[in-house]
Amino acid sequence: MTIAGAVVSVAILIINLRSWWKGNRELKAAVPFGGGLITGAAWTMCLGGLFGWFATQAVEASNKVGDKAVSAATGAKGGGGLAQGSVGALTYPGACAVLVAAVIGVIVWKAAGKTDKKRMIGGVFAGATLCATAGFAQLMQWVPDLYNAMGDAGVAVLNGTVTL
Repeated sequence: MTIAGAVVSVAILIINLRSWWKGNRELKAAVPFGGGLITGAAWTMCLGGLFGWFATQAVEASNKVGDKAVSAATGAKGGGGLAQGSVGALTYPGACAVLVAAVIGVIVWKAAGKTDKKRMIGGVFAGATLCATAGFAQLMQWVPDLYNAMGDAGVAVLNGTVTL
């Protein structure tokens, strides 16, 4: 991730935080972007799969757009990269939980209004790109634990070792 690419992702983050801050500051208004942010962070752990491919492409797109924007606005070129980040690793049940969450996300996205759809997409993009940086990835270290725990709980329920 380049510095300029991170600027694009941080701008998306700021725009969404500002709209929430200027609104009623209700938790439900932050859910579309926040859910997307967590989803994007989870997709960075899906190396070798479609979700991991999306995360890689999002970083590349952010870098290209950011480099062009910084160059056009300031004339500066070649800002360099940032320290690479990694949120963590998924277990197989955790990866299954990411897939189930993505299916639920698609269902929620189809039912959402136009504004919330934009917030969800912005959240996924920001989560996938910002987690390529060491600092943001460190902030999101709890995400693999969340999905791994959900996957383990799902396995326990399906095995009958936990009753509902």
